[in-house]
Amino acid sequence: MGFFDKLKGKVTGAVAGAVTPQAQAQAPAAAPPPVHQAPPAVTEAPDDDPFDTAGFDPGNDEDAYWSAQRQMETDGEGGGTDASRAEIMQRYGIRDRSHWRLVKESCDQVLSKKYGSFEAMYQQFTNWHMGQMQKAQQAKVASMTKAGGFEPADGITLERWAAINAAMAAGANMQDLLKGAGIDPARWERASAVWLDRMTKDTTFAVATVYGNAFQAASQGKYAANVKDAMAARAENRDLALALPATYDQFFDILFEQSFAFAAGKDPQETLKGMGLSVVDWTDLGNVMGYHMNRYGVRDHAQITAASNAAEARAKAKWPAVSAADIDIKF
Repeated sequence: MGFFDKLKGKVTGAVAGAVTPQAQAQAPAAAPPPVHQAPPAVTEAPDDDPFDTAGFDPGNDEDAYWSAQRQMETDGEGGGTDASRAEIMQRYGIRDRSHWRLVKESCDQVLSKKYGSFEAMYQQFTNWHMGQMQKAQQAKVASMTKAGGFEPADGITLERWAAINAAMAAGANMQDLLKGAGIDPARWERASAVWLDRMTKDTTFAVATVYGNAFQAASQGKYAANVKDAMAARAENRDLALALPATYDQFFDILFEQSFAFAAGKDPQETLKGMGLSVVDWTDLGNVMGYHMNRYGVRDHAQITAASNAAEARAKAKWPAVSAADIDIKF
C-alpha cells in the first residue's frame, strides 16, 4: 500500500465518516450528533400547581432562558460550573435547585404553548443548542486562523489539500491531479504528512472542520448540491432549502446493507457501487440526512425509529449468517 492509499484511508475514515468500513453516516466534525431520541416525558401540571418563571420572560426572550438552562443542566464545554450556576441563580432570583425545577417546568409550559406542544418546543431548544455549538466551533476556527494554525504546508493550503483529496476519492487519477496542480509527488507527501499531523493533534477539531467543509464543497457527486445546501444550513442554523434526496427508509436501507455486507466480508465500496452510489455520494448523503435528523429528530422520532428497525430487519433477512454482534450502527 502506497503513501496515498494510507493517507486516503486515514483522512476519509477520520473526516468523511461515511467512508469507514462500517460505512457509518456521520456529520462533519463541527456538527453535533443527530438528535433523534424521544423527548423527555413531561406531565402537564394541574391548574392549581404553583407556577413561577422567576426572573425569566421565556415568551419574549427564550434565548436567555435556554442559555441559563444549558448552564444549569449540563457540564463540560458549553455547560455550566458551580460559579456560573450560582451567578444565574442570583441574577434570576432562583433560591435553590428545587426552585429551579419549578422555574424550568413553568418556563417550559410557556414555551410549549408558544410552539404548540412540548415536542415542538423541545425541537426548538435542540435546534437552538445546535446553533450555539456551531458558533462555538466557528470561534475555534477563527482563533486557530488568528494563531496561524492554517498556514500552508509546503505551499499547499488545507482547502486545496481537501479539494484534491475529494477529487481522488471521487476516482480521479492522483498523478494527473498533481500534475495539473503543479505539485510534485514528494511535495504532496510532505504537505499531506503535515496536515494529517495537525489534524491529529488538534483537540479543538478546527482543522477537521475546515477540511470537512472544503472536502464537501469540492464534491462533484450525485448529491453535491444537497451537501452544499446542508453546509450553508448548518452555518446559518436553518432548515434545508432543498428537498431531501432520500427517504428515511432509503437511507437506512443503504446504511444497514453496507454494515451487514461488510460483516459478511464484502467490500463496502463494491456494495455502494451495486446500489448506484460512489463513496463521495454516500459521504454527501450521510451528511445531508444527518443534519436533517438533527433538526427534526424529535418531531420525526417515531418515523426514524420505525425506518431504522424495518431496514435492519430487511438486512438481517438478506444476510442471515451475520451476527447482530458484528454490526455497529451509529448515526
